[in-house]
Amino acid sequence: MLKKVSFKDVGLKYTLSPYDKPILQIKPGERVVVEVEDASSGQIRREGDVRDRSKVPFGNPIVGPIYVEGAEPGMCLAIKILDIRPTIGQGATYFSEFNERYLTDVPVLKFMGARLPPKTKICKIQNGKVYFGNIILPYRPMVGTIGVAPHPEAEGISSGVLPGKHGGNMDIPDICPGSTVYLPTFHRGGLLYIGDAHAIQGDGEISGTAIEMPAEIEIEVNLLDEKLDWPRIENDSELMCVATTGQGRSFEDAVRIAFLELVLLMEKKFGIDRFDGLMLCSQVGKIRVGNLWAVAAKIDKGYLKK
Repeated sequence: MLKKVSFKDVGLKYTLSPYDKPILQIKPGERVVVEVEDASSGQIRREGDVRDRSKVPFGNPIVGPIYVEGAEPGMCLAIKILDIRPTIGQGATYFSEFNERYLTDVPVLKFMGARLPPKTKICKIQNGKVYFGNIILPYRPMVGTIGVAPHPEAEGISSGVLPGKHGGNMDIPDICPGSTVYLPTFHRGGLLYIGDAHAIQGDGEISGTAIEMPAEIEIEVNLLDEKLDWPRIENDSELMCVATTGQGRSFEDAVRIAFLELVLLMEKKFGIDRFDGLMLCSQVGKIRVGNLWAVAAKIDKGYLKK
């Protein structure tokens, strides 16, 4: 039976916390529809609306945790993204204080006494298209934030800022219908959180905001007795490994880690010698930039099948 849970009934969370009471318990293999709010917590619905952090201090709300029966630390969840449906027929992209920090972490704007304009653009979503004013974009829905509760001594638990080994706010456009996300588990039950749906997003999400939309996300959650160091993504044609920036870990480090994890996965899954794999990735590997904190190294599986 398809289960459904909505933020309207269980509320919104702003941390991937191991201390929250589960909102739903499922068995491996079950399907769930999760209704999520947009990244502004519903504050932006019309042109002229702006983020008001005095009322909602945090961004990127999520729904969770979902408890998966049988999950133990050291295993992994395999979450297949089945569908992402907009619930109000529109999304929004906008500037706020967060966007200023995201675009230039060094406080140049503050030093110059300058600000980004409080600009909002409402984008209709209809018939597989996103209307960015007079520019028509394709509807390419994705999940911006998906992760498990991390070990609190190892990583931060904010849903809206830095991702990590637990997943979180990765903003990888390949986390979309048809893909499966693999996440390491650190607690009994896995404790899965999800939210931050986008109608479309470019590499780097350079303004700091995609076309943010409330949505219904349909997923199928499975459990594997496999230990992962970092999240993985797989679809019919590509294999991907994710790595992120963090304390003592630069963007360059994240790119290197993602590719090295991918090479080891190619060896394990397809029997390709790791040094041959490293050279192969140097020729046909690709790097997907999610936000400025997360990357996914990827390769076409056609090169790997013997």
